[in-house]
Amino acid sequence: MTESARSEGIRQLGESTYWINECYAHADAHEHVSVYIVKRDNKHVMIDSGSYYHRKSIKTKIEDVSGNEGISSLILSHSDYPHSGNVKSVQEKYGKLTLIASSGAPEVQGLDDAIKCTIGESMVIDGLKFSFVDPPLADRSHTTWIFNHDTGILFTADGFGNHHDPGQCNYISPEFGTGIPREAIYKFHYESLSWLKYVDARVIGDALQTIIDDLDPSFIAPVHGNPIASSDIPTYMNKLIESVDRIGSEYTVGSAF
Repeated sequence: MTESARSEGIRQLGESTYWINECYAHADAHEHVSVYIVKRDNKHVMIDSGSYYHRKSIKTKIEDVSGNEGISSLILSHSDYPHSGNVKSVQEKYGKLTLIASSGAPEVQGLDDAIKCTIGESMVIDGLKFSFVDPPLADRSHTTWIFNHDTGILFTADGFGNHHDPGQCNYISPEFGTGIPREAIYKFHYESLSWLKYVDARVIGDALQTIIDDLDPSFIAPVHGNPIASSDIPTYMNKLIESVDRIGSEYTVGSAF
């Protein structure tokens, strides 16, 4: 990886995980549509494939991370376009690779050569152990969160996201000073997970805390947000649950959302 990788949108999380961050620009903020690469020896496992809108940039950054090795496996959290938009392109570029999908019927979604993972179970991929977590925050029923036991990193979609200012694209949570801002967490979840207006924030909080207690992640690595270091997870959680509670309190039956 080049010395300028940080300024080019690549950050290393721990010893062997690389965050490739790409963004969509909203009117007053950015939203990440990221991918991650976990490296072991000369193998590189990519989490999600990103949006086709960022295809050229992602390919360049894959080369920075992997050199001439390329991607050996690809795990999809789910298969809507911001996450699977470059599957075919990556397959064409790097030839035969292992594709893991969470869908109950990958072939129905055009992923004929995918291996189906089972939520609640684990799989060893290129020598790395991954577990597939049932996510309390998701926008599709076939979504899984992905936990890598070797690094302790939990990859999440679509929850644990946030909006960010243009100059904060490469930040990890400690670089925000007081943590990822509450309003940025609220705006992301308000816009992305409209069903949160119907739920009890305490129930969501308990479900998320159970996952965190069981896995004790070194990072939470969201597709749509800045990575959250373990020391910042409690603060982020408080802001997230307050945001969910606020979303519910602002909605009344029959009102526009």
